[in-house]
Amino acid sequence: MKHTYNNRSLILMLLLAFMSFAVVSCSDDDNAGGQPQITGVKILTNDTINYSYDSVYNKAGAGTMIAIMGTSLQNARKVLINNQDIYINPTMNTDHSIIVTIPSESNGFKLSAFDSSIPDIIEVETDHGTATYAFKVTAPGPQLQRIDASYPRNAGDTLKLNGLNLVDIQKIYITDASAASLDTTVWTDVPGNRTDITDYFNIKQDHHLNNSTRAYETNSIVGAIVPENAPDSGSVVIEAAAGTTYLAYYKRPGVPVITYVSSDMPEIGETLILAGREFVQVSEIKYGDVTLGPSDFTVSATNDSIFIPFTKKPSKGSSMTITVTTPGGTVTEGNFYDYASVLTNFDGEDAADEGWDPNASYVDGGNADGKYANINVAKEAQQWWGKMIFFKKDWHGNNFTLSGNIPDNASADDIYFAYNVYDNGDYNNGSFWGYLRYTLWPNEAAGKEGDPPLPYQYDNFTWGDYDAGIGSFPDGPVLQDINGVNHKRRWYRAVVPIKKFPAYSKLSTYGEVKNAGVSIFRLQSINQTSSAGKIDVRIDNVRIIYIPKK
Repeated sequence: MKHTYNNRSLILMLLLAFMSFAVVSCSDDDNAGGQPQITGVKILTNDTINYSYDSVYNKAGAGTMIAIMGTSLQNARKVLINNQDIYINPTMNTDHSIIVTIPSESNGFKLSAFDSSIPDIIEVETDHGTATYAFKVTAPGPQLQRIDASYPRNAGDTLKLNGLNLVDIQKIYITDASAASLDTTVWTDVPGNRTDITDYFNIKQDHHLNNSTRAYETNSIVGAIVPENAPDSGSVVIEAAAGTTYLAYYKRPGVPVITYVSSDMPEIGETLILAGREFVQVSEIKYGDVTLGPSDFTVSATNDSIFIPFTKKPSKGSSMTITVTTPGGTVTEGNFYDYASVLTNFDGEDAADEGWDPNASYVDGGNADGKYANINVAKEAQQWWGKMIFFKKDWHGNNFTLSGNIPDNASADDIYFAYNVYDNGDYNNGSFWGYLRYTLWPNEAAGKEGDPPLPYQYDNFTWGDYDAGIGSFPDGPVLQDINGVNHKRRWYRAVVPIKKFPAYSKLSTYGEVKNAGVSIFRLQSINQTSSAGKIDVRIDNVRIIYIPKK
């Protein structure tokens, strides 16, 4: 049967063991009254992974209970650690041991790590002499958290090692063993081929009381000069008195990876977001014929996101890719700003307004994006036929030309009806949801009407009771991005999977979608419930796009 003891029980058991040992030892008075000696220090803790009761130690952290082991230690008058008086409980003082607790810093104990005049020594004064023992009271365990340095990291360059409690450093080196391997293997000494860093120095040591934990800690930055013959990759290791800490090290960063692009066709004024990894020291971002430098974007501190204020569109006919360049390499993402995917941008060049009332208004944004459509209703409730954006290719009966830049064998599950949107209204506010009716007419359905639901109509709601005008909650947030999120008061890309539309629901590939075609599209505001709200939605760059799953 397995027994589990709490901390207090383990310490009590150990104390009883020591006291039993002391009683037996008292019968052996060969050294009684002789010169006291300290033979070692035992750590009294329930941490049996890092400490053994059968071992002696020459260091421990502040706040630790210890047993000072030796001979002729009875009748101790004083115990000094780091030249500071430590409380002695007489019942814990025998000929062979003295049990004391090292005070914590918050109780005023001072460490040699922050005062070089403090000796690392234990002294026991008795009425028959004084015993000494070299012993280090350590600061809290070190944590190496971040390395600041430009790439490539060549010999002679300075690494800024950021972390907590990077004090009492005994050595710093670079090993060719990866941090991942150190995380997943059991080791006593750090493995791998080491290159010592002999030139290191303090840049910042902010030693302070953490108000949350009520314990002292040190915010540290240590400068370290990259040595000759350092490996191209591995781990930077700091061995301090309180323990060892390490972090992955690379001469050059890894090749950047893009896992997410917030929009394939951002609006002027929108913030384009790229997510991924290894966005380290980004030197250039390029899309089409537009090139951006470091002052044109912001990289997150974690190097996994880039935020680009979108101020310039690429020219038609330029490359439909976005590229990120770092010292580690280049990554390119396709399907970016494909003008051929646009059904209309409302500037009168590519589609014709059906002109049905109540019609949206079309407003010049005053920037390089031209006009956008605006559905603006002061208060919408209990209506079955709201304002709409209703367009066809032209008055000659032609169909929209869908992009030829999407692979015909792309899954129809990755094809979306998309548009840029700015929601300045009350959608999704907890009480008012509102609804949208989307309609895409395939080629063969042009000009046909019928009773709802039309075979080419998608409502983002269901009719709970059509005759009573009762609707259910919408199918997810109204105006949602690829992650199902509705954003407020900023431009972003909203999408609807093409297979939500009944006429396209059974199609398997983009080639089949393209063959079915699009002759007319409509977005219409609907709210047949009594919950009222304001709608102010701006829409631009309506398109059919491809978002491949990562």
